[in-house]
Amino acid sequence: MKEKYAMIKMKKINHAKLETLFKHPFFNLKLKGDELLKIALCDNNQRDMSKIEQNIHLYTSQQYEVDFFNNGEKLVRYLNQTDSTYNIYFISIEMAEIDGITLAQKIRILDVEALIIFISDDIQRMPEVFKVQAFDYLLRPISSDRLVETMDRATNYFNAIHAYFEFSFNRKLVVLPMNDIVYIAKSGRIAYIHTTEKIYKTYLTMSEIINKVNKDLFSRIHGSYMVNLSYIVEIKKNEAFIKQFKNDVLQENNLSLPISRTFKDELKTTYKLFLKTRKH
Repeated sequence: MKEKYAMIKMKKINHAKLETLFKHPFFNLKLKGDELLKIALCDNNQRDMSKIEQNIHLYTSQQYEVDFFNNGEKLVRYLNQTDSTYNIYFISIEMAEIDGITLAQKIRILDVEALIIFISDDIQRMPEVFKVQAFDYLLRPISSDRLVETMDRATNYFNAIHAYFEFSFNRKLVVLPMNDIVYIAKSGRIAYIHTTEKIYKTYLTMSEIINKVNKDLFSRIHGSYMVNLSYIVEIKKNEAFIKQFKNDVLQENNLSLPISRTFKDELKTTYKLFLKTRKH
């Protein structure tokens, strides 16, 4: 069983503080519909868990759930018994029954998409966390500024993957999860929207496409191509190699798209920032 369970809503705050919070990126975190932001805190250090929860409470207007676990075995048992998952896991590496790395490996078997944020006293263990696709690594003592930085990055991540791309073709409205779009190619008046499952057509101009896409997730690489950065495998000279799908199945061969000189430097800068938001 969980040690503690809390569903928390924003308290009333004064107007000055409200204005400050509205300017903060984490205040505008978006999930699908009325979905709650679900967070698991797993640590035997109650002080650190409370500090993390307090910062989350200050910087999001969204209703959320925070579940506390004082060891990894209880968290794994709860996940298996309830078939539940969380959006974010804060996990201490140094725990008695099961350490944080092993716990994260068990979580990844159940959930490949959640954000895993490690907490540790030891910077030397940082290289170990990349095998479980860690989102961040917080060193004790944890400062509020450092937590806010992590929240900002989490906001950018969630807003990107839960954004939608709307367009019409033959008088039909199409709404696609933006994260499903691999790339968009313009040919004449038609824009071909390549998703992991199929190809859609629309008469959107490139300017209209640029205004619709999430700027943190997409980058223009050529006069005729807009690419989802999360599908880029490699950038080499004047080519971007991206993952290729057929009927939602990842293919063995990557697709090569041209990078024009006009967008080359911009792509490199944007892609570096993109990678930085997803890795420590």
